Amino acid sequence: MNKRTKKILLLCASTCLAGVARAEFGVSAGASFNYKAKFQTRSEQQGRLTNPGSLNAATDHFYDDGYNRVDSSGNAGDLTSYWGYQNASQDNAGSLTINSAQTIIDQQSSSTQQSDPLPAIEIYWQSDLTENERWNLGLRAALRWQRIDFDSSAIYNTTVETLSDTYTYTGILPGAPFNGSLTGPNFLMGDTPNRTYSYANGDNITVFRKIKADIFALDLGPTLSVDLTDKTRLTTSIGGTIAWINSEFSYRDGSFAKGEDTEQEWLFGAYAGADLQYLIGEHWGIFGGAVYTRLENYNQQVDGCSSELQFEDSYTIRAGLFIR
Repeated sequence: MNKRTKKILLLCASTCLAGVARAEFGVSAGASFNYKAKFQTRSEQQGRLTNPGSLNAATDHFYDDGYNRVDSSGNAGDLTSYWGYQNASQDNAGSLTINSAQTIIDQQSSSTQQSDPLPAIEIYWQSDLTENERWNLGLRAALRWQRIDFDSSAIYNTTVETLSDTYTYTGILPGAPFNGSLTGPNFLMGDTPNRTYSYANGDNITVFRKIKADIFALDLGPTLSVDLTDKTRLTTSIGGTIAWINSEFSYRDGSFAKGEDTEQEWLFGAYAGADLQYLIGEHWGIFGGAVYTRLENYNQQVDGCSSELQFEDSYTIRAGLFIR
């Protein structure tokens, strides 16, 4: 190795060491504000409206308080021995009414909530790229964890929809409750119903929506640092953000329906931040500051109910320790 090569290697090594010497590491904890969640509730049917099947003859029909099914004869003569009912009030002397009911949420609505302060933790690396006396340009990279937690509840009016199928018969109906058999012999019931619908005011139900999420973000961008005194430094930074979100969204509509879903997705955005540092020891100190973050909005749906996390104008106030 010649002398010129050695000089070049020494110069590169000294430059790298100088860069390392100017680098600093830090960790902070903070509180994030102005995260929002929009929950959408659709006008929907809830409860248990059992599908009783078509109005055709020789078809299995199921209800909340009975059934009318195809017997072993294939409902010869449009009559079946395979039927049943539960209450005497269903008998109309020559006809039998069997019912199914469901609850309908009467309205579609949306609500937007703003979060209380949410916890955040950040670990960063930063290095000056210039060697000016009072100010320097540099580079900053940070890994950030953010917790999201929203709960929403609202009271809605409901309507009860009742489907009633009426079947005709001849003779004296067996007393309630009654269950026929597939093979008979048994009292025969007509198998082609007359169908009607009725509506009545229902109960008020409480609709719950909940979304919880963890966001892991990487911020990367240039810095501008100004030494205000020998011990204090003001650093600003602006750059891009890439984030991975892991979220769980759930809903519950009274006692009628519930569901949940877990999803993951990548989000992209930008940040701008500023920190004021104070050097306590020769190589360490404390700092405090704030960062503004703008990410894409995030949507998630379960059974037609939806949530949208809105990250357009969120910011975090933080404080921590650094080592140079």
